[in-house]
Amino acid sequence: MTVIRKTQAQEAVLSLLEAASTALSADEILQQIDVSVNKTTVYRMLERFVAAGKVHFVTDTDGKAHYALCSSGCKQNHTLHNHLHFQCKVCNQVECLPVKLEVPVLENYEVHEMQFLTVGVCPKCK
Repeated sequence: MTVIRKTQAQEAVLSLLEAASTALSADEILQQIDVSVNKTTVYRMLERFVAAGKVHFVTDTDGKAHYALCSSGCKQNHTLHNHLHFQCKVCNQVECLPVKLEVPVLENYEVHEMQFLTVGVCPKCK
């Protein structure tokens, strides 16, 4: 079980993710929190949050991870999120969409991660 010590920086990151309307990259998080912390520390925090089931991520078309808070039903060490993520080709924002997808059971396969990313133009940029 991943234990997370509560630090000022961790609380700032979690508060930011809670208030965010879109998924945020580590760079965006670093720019928006008001606590002095380096990029490596932000990445380590996010990795611990993912391992603890507090946060999930999706990789965008450029290979950059975007992070969002998990719902209360998520469990530690989860990697399967059965909802869509959307990346806008105009503003590049990535967001979780409330569209549930059926995750197939793949006999004789051990699935470690699953991501659903849809790319297009968001309503704001249309």
